This record gives sequence, C-alpha cells and structure tokens, in this order.
Amino acid sequence: MVALVLAGLQAALLRQVGGGAFTLFLPVAMLVHLALTAELGEGAVAAAAVGYVLDVSSGGTKGLLTSLAVGTFLAIRFLQVAVEVRGWAGFAALCGLAAFGISAGALALTRAVAPTELRPSWELLPRVALGAMLTALASPLLRWGLLRLDGLFRERIAELRP
Repeated sequence: MVALVLAGLQAALLRQVGGGAFTLFLPVAMLVHLALTAELGEGAVAAAAVGYVLDVSSGGTKGLLTSLAVGTFLAIRFLQVAVEVRGWAGFAALCGLAAFGISAGALALTRAVAPTELRPSWELLPRVALGAMLTALASPLLRWGLLRLDGLFRERIAELRP
C-alpha cells in the first residue's frame, strides 16, 4: 500500500514539476528500507510487491522491474553484511545506487531482448543517473516517513498482544 502511495506521489510530482524532463523512483526508498529492516522471507515478498508497483506505474514489460527489485533487495541484504548502513547519508546513497541499478538494469535487459530498431539508446544513462541522484536527495524525507510508519505499526501490534 505504501509503495502505491509513493508511486502516486511520484507521478504527481513528475507531472507538476518535471513534465517528463527527469524521473524519480520513490518506491525504491521503500525497497531499501525493507532490505535494511525486514526479515528475508517477508522482505523478498514485499520487494516483489514494490517491483510490481514499479512495473504497473512504468507501463513497461511486466515482470522486468519486479525481478530487478527482488534482485536489488537481495543485493542490499548481501551488502548489509559487509557494510553497516546508518544514518541519512548511507540510506540516501543506497537509494541512489538502487535506483540507478534498477533503471540501468532495465535499460540493459530491454536492449538485450528488443529488436534492433526498437532498442533504447545508451544515451539515456545520464537521465538514469539524474533520476538516481534526485531519488537519493528525496530519500531522507521518505526514510523519516517510513520509520514513523514502522513505529506506528509496532505500537498497534503491542496494543493487540495480551
């Protein structure tokens, strides 16, 4: 549900501010948050749900962003073992890296399977990098909201326990 809200917010922001000049990947912040806080099983399922929301909101090939989102979730989980991610800067860096990885991965996979005349150009990489940077800049605010939402759910669960 949160991924849908973030995708809607992303669409509204891009329509009002960008007009198609740049992209944002706000649901990627939730994907990174899940990789850092959720258990492996439930996190992977939630990452697939976030990827599905990305698939539906982008209008592209179904399943492409879902598989990239799950792969990104697993990559961040693996990276978390080696590097301690704390604070806003680390979260923003991971969000930017994840947004770039998902976008560049989708570009590369689309180029690999599309007919020659329909292949997207590598000249889109600067736009991908700009979208990743803007996502990283917006991610600290999103992290704050996601942490608050986690706190509300923890309080609700504690109230329901006998």
